[in-house]
Amino acid sequence: MKQDFLNYIQETFHFPKSEMADFEAALSKPLKKTLRVNTNKISVEDFKKLAQENNWELGETSLWENMFYIDREDTSLALWNTLEHIAGYFYVQELAASSSPFYMSEDMRDEHEYTILDMSASPGGKTTQLAEYYPNSTIIANEIDKTRMRQLHENTDRLGAKNVFVTNYDWRFFANYPELFDKILLDAPCSWEGTAYKTDDALKYWNLKNIKRIAKLQYQLLESAFISLKVWGELVYSTCTLNRLENEDILNKLTDTYWDYFRIVLLKTTENTVVSSLLEGENWERFVRAWPHINKTWGFFVVKLRKKESIPEELIKTKKKTQKNTQWFEKVSNTEDKHILNFLSENFWLELSWKFYKYRNEVYYTEKNIDFIWENFFLYKVWTKIGKVENGQFEPNFFLGTNFWIFEKNSVEVDEKCIEILFKGDKIILDEWWGDWFYQIYHHNIPAGIVKIKSGEQKSLLENHFYR
Repeated sequence: MKQDFLNYIQETFHFPKSEMADFEAALSKPLKKTLRVNTNKISVEDFKKLAQENNWELGETSLWENMFYIDREDTSLALWNTLEHIAGYFYVQELAASSSPFYMSEDMRDEHEYTILDMSASPGGKTTQLAEYYPNSTIIANEIDKTRMRQLHENTDRLGAKNVFVTNYDWRFFANYPELFDKILLDAPCSWEGTAYKTDDALKYWNLKNIKRIAKLQYQLLESAFISLKVWGELVYSTCTLNRLENEDILNKLTDTYWDYFRIVLLKTTENTVVSSLLEGENWERFVRAWPHINKTWGFFVVKLRKKESIPEELIKTKKKTQKNTQWFEKVSNTEDKHILNFLSENFWLELSWKFYKYRNEVYYTEKNIDFIWENFFLYKVWTKIGKVENGQFEPNFFLGTNFWIFEKNSVEVDEKCIEILFKGDKIILDEWWGDWFYQIYHHNIPAGIVKIKSGEQKSLLENHFYR
């Protein structure tokens, strides 16, 4: 364990020796696994029934009703290889890490149509959580690192986050759009102190010089987010760190310049909250910090701000971006649109009424009107990829068969062994002839994707990297 880090924690938070010993020990202990039920695909009660059928033991957590501890006696099949996971019924998510969307929404589903920015989105846990809390909003999930975007794309597809659109900008870019977003989540890049239980690398290069360098960037991100927030909009800032330099000191610096234009929103904790109270006897806090040795979670920090006045132009250094973007995406032609709609209607009796977009030959579908973000942002993903168009013909992909429930036509139930073989990328020889075509398969009323039948062999369209 990095001694400089331990010395900083002891000196800053004045832990007695016994508590420091508990803190250090907690950083090397594995955490109990938690998952979030994806209520955009299944209710909590129905998921509990599935868990019981699978002999999964779910335990209540201190955060929202969708978060559970999970224990399994049979771990021969990895949790992320289960049908329930691949179908998007749950997301494996650390408890404290789920708290920033929890505090943004105050744990309530909001049907209003907001424009929301998830400023640093990969791998997509918080993004898809926002999609549950704000199902009618338009969510821009921004990721600066293109190498991490694939995981973001996979998770938004898998969990059926129908209102998410992916961008690839430097975080500071959004200051070009003053007062655009109703809500912003900034889970800032940080020193990762709170994840030291996972790997020694989290603290390997820890020193105050690096921390101050990271903190400088974090302030630039927070300032950019605050500028792009609407008046009376709300901004949640979070990190998986414990030090004050990346947390309180960032807020203090924002206060120095913008104190007249925002206020900190008090966060209501619960009796068994994931975070400890900052003031003895109080259950309303200005910010919350989760401690590994107290809360048995990541180290985590969350604060919520509300903008109360417009920032004067002389305080904003950037100017609004006005030029329109040239998209990689294009709207499908009228002919292609008819081909897609006819295929879905005739083969699956699936009727879709919104818009299809295309990147090269890949077809994407969204149920949102995206004209505004289409004109203002360069998009890397438009909700979900449902297939491709080649030589004037539409071919579905795997997730078409998991994001639209069970089709009324060409949908066939298969057993668990068949699912496992297909998810591994192997083929199954059919005992009976279905005919060469595309079919949706399902098991115990869980949609399991699209398969392709050719010469009596059945092969899943699930890409191999999903099954690990």
